Formats: sequence, C-alpha cells, structure tokens
Amino acid sequence: EQTPGVAQVAVQLMHAAGVPADALQLLHGAGETVGAALVAQPGVAGVVFTGSTQVGRWIGEVAGRNLIRPTLELGGKNPLVVMRDADLDLAVEGAWWSAFATGGQRCTSAGDILVDAPIYEEFKRRFLERVEATLVGNPLLHPEVTYGPFINERFFARWQEHYRVGEAEGARLLFGRGRITRENPYPRFLGDPEAGLYGWPTVWEVRPGTRLFTEEVFGPTINLVKVDGIEEAIAVANSTPYGLSSAIYTNHRHWAYLFKVGIRAGMTSINNATVGAEAHLPFGGVKASGNG
Repeated sequence: EQTPGVAQVAVQLMHAAGVPADALQLLHGAGETVGAALVAQPGVAGVVFTGSTQVGRWIGEVAGRNLIRPTLELGGKNPLVVMRDADLDLAVEGAWWSAFATGGQRCTSAGDILVDAPIYEEFKRRFLERVEATLVGNPLLHPEVTYGPFINERFFARWQEHYRVGEAEGARLLFGRGRITRENPYPRFLGDPEAGLYGWPTVWEVRPGTRLFTEEVFGPTINLVKVDGIEEAIAVANSTPYGLSSAIYTNHRHWAYLFKVGIRAGMTSINNATVGAEAHLPFGGVKASGNG
C-alpha cells in the first residue's frame, strides 16, 4: 500500500500488451482488510506474499485451513563472507552495494559482513573509505545518489531504534549519526534533507548472537563481524533465524563449494553481491525467510 502506483502501471502495461482484463485484475487496499479477506477466501487457489516474517506466518496459518500452500518471500539478515584470498577491490564494492543499494530497504540487502581474520583490518579500512564516499539525496533531482529517503515513517522509526539497541549491546559504531537534517548534516548529501526521512550510511562492529547481528533492520546499516576460516564463517552465517540471500568472496574453489553446500539460504552468490535476482533461477528463502 506504500507504492500503489507501481502495481497500477505494471497492470496497465500488461493489459496494453494483450493480457485479458478478466485474467489480470488489481485491487488496492490495506493488508489487514483487503489482503486478509482475500487470503481467507475458500475460492482462492493460491496466495503469494512478500513482506515480514510475522505476517507470513499468519498467512501460512490461514491459507493452510483451506489446504493452500502459499508462496512466502519474507525477511532476511543476509550474510556476505569475505575470505582471506578474496579480491578486496571486488569484495569492498560488492559489500558496499549489498548494504546500501536502495538504502538497505530490500529483502536481499546484506545484514552482516563476515570478514576472515587475516584481512579484517585492511577490509575494514577500505570499506569505510567507500562508505564515506556514498552519495545520499533525492534521486528524482539527483540521479547520481546511491539511495534516497525511507519509504515511510514506520521503517525510519525502527531504523532509529537500532542505534539504541547497538549502544546497549556494546556494539562499536564505526560510521553514522542517525537522521540527516540541517542540524545534523551529512557531508555528501544532495538536496533538501527536510523534504524526507534520510539516514546516514551506518557501519557497526558487532558480535554474533546479538540483536544487531540477528534482527533485520531494513535501512542503510551494515555490521562487520570478524571470523577465522571457512568453517567459522559458515557457522556464523547460519546462526541467524533467516535464510534468504547470501554471498561469499573467495578465489578458493573448495571454500566456495563448502559455502555453497553448507549455507542455509535460498540463494547464494559467488564473488557477487547479495542483492538482485537471476531471472532463470528460483527466488526464495528458507527458515524465517520463507518456504522456498
């Protein structure tokens, strides 16, 4: 319900291309009213949902009463692993894009960057340099920016809360100062910061098992985590409730294979970002990220 125009234009295009109007219909409405009613209808043959894990669980329960197996694409806390033999220039760019493309407001955004101990300090130095160069602002007026505002106040409020959580847990804030305003300016901002809800690109150092490491934030925030070797990297990557997207940067074919077969995620990229999708491959997750 936050972006109804996108669905409207998509349906108009398909109708213009020849899809019969009776075969494709669009109904706008809030999820708790229109969506809930549609899911519960016995005559509905299938349900596809993209959204939060909490709502996905409810849809699964309701659809199950009508013996419908819904397709659920839910949240993620996607791990991106950088091994000691990785191409660091490639890894830094992929990690930065995975974290901050669309301001971290996509289900496949990276949540935790797991860096092998021998290269941890060098990767951190290069990554922070890249983050500090991030352009933020209104993409309608400045198409060169990396990301724009939060989609709504609810997501922004949850992102602001994560600063309190990180401080309470003893996480180390490496970069970021909350909301971008005239009184709290971001040096690489383009436009009027008061015209929307904008957030600083934010980087933390965290420990596995903490809330900041485990819970989805859905904003321009990324965590750095030090690991030692491929076995620990896989174990830490699997230690969140989610399993949507994942990635590993390595030139060691056996490590890439171990990660591919050991990671509990619906999608895995080798030497590529966590974000995006391949049109010829399945899209989906496991655990709290969906049902395949």
